[in-house]
Amino acid sequence: MLSRTLALAPLFLATGLLALGTVLVYPFEMDTVVSLSGDRLVATHYGLYSTVSGLGITLGNFATGAVWDISTTQPRLPWLLLTVVGTACAVAVAALARTGRLRSPDAPAPEPAPAT
Repeated sequence: MLSRTLALAPLFLATGLLALGTVLVYPFEMDTVVSLSGDRLVATHYGLYSTVSGLGITLGNFATGAVWDISTTQPRLPWLLLTVVGTACAVAVAALARTGRLRSPDAPAPEPAPAT
């Protein structure tokens, strides 16, 4: 019984960390959808976001599973590809933030730094 509990411990830990990450990120994610919608047709944007996210998650899981199957011959490949995808997502969010579209409409525009 103890060995079964120890075998399931990583699964429960991963589940808990995923839940914690979701709890921390979700409010910002939903605020981003509202910011990008320009406060117009917000429910439509939520629906589109949910549809695209569901498709992305499904395709991402299929692709990750396929790469994981290949990992028996190329053990570094899954980690390399997951790192590339994560980095690409971070770069995309940074680029979106630079456009100013992630600020809420009532937030003041940032002031330029004074010249020295």
